[in-house]
Amino acid sequence: MKKIVIIFVVFCFIISASSMVCAQEQQALQPPPKEPLKGKAGAFARIEKTVSIINAVASEFRQERRLAMLKEPVVSSGRFYYEKPDKLRWEFISPDPSGFLVNGKFAKQWKGKNNPPEAFDLQQNPVIRLIVDQLMAWTKADFAWIEQRYVIFVVKENPIVLKLVPRSSKEKKYIDQILISFEADTHYTSAVDIIEKGGDSTHIRFLNMIINNSPQKELFE
Repeated sequence: MKKIVIIFVVFCFIISASSMVCAQEQQALQPPPKEPLKGKAGAFARIEKTVSIINAVASEFRQERRLAMLKEPVVSSGRFYYEKPDKLRWEFISPDPSGFLVNGKFAKQWKGKNNPPEAFDLQQNPVIRLIVDQLMAWTKADFAWIEQRYVIFVVKENPIVLKLVPRSSKEKKYIDQILISFEADTHYTSAVDIIEKGGDSTHIRFLNMIINNSPQKELFE
């Protein structure tokens, strides 16, 4: 269940739309601009308006896992790739290589440097299946599906910070809340914080994100 919430939020990308300022003569002929939507409605409106322009994403990430039993966080790093409509690769590079990829109904997973990737039936793996379902929901801006599973709050509007509280009794056993933070200028996802019931937490920071540069085909084979 922890793997689910760590990965699905990667695909919650919000891009703000900017407009050019018209000349004063043109502005005088135009109706006054509408007041922008606030709160959750405003965040959802921006997502719905802009997710259609995102066809591919590549990014590095740094993960810090804080456990009550350890004084120092467990740090790992990796990268992910996504391409519409249904290609996804998520992998940890260090300290322990592992990951999975999904290409339509085809799926592979691997762990360790010397173990070859193994194909598996996506329909028989509920964890990764739910990750893919989450991906589809966010990239299609299917808020009805998302809000069936999470209560969403806007903690901060500029820059945007969203809080997600799980509705599922199974997920509630593990997860207290998820915080998603966005860049002030681009409104891309910048960080995810997962706070667990027992006090443990995971912080994921995204780095060097590239939008709409299609990854190599080999990454999904």
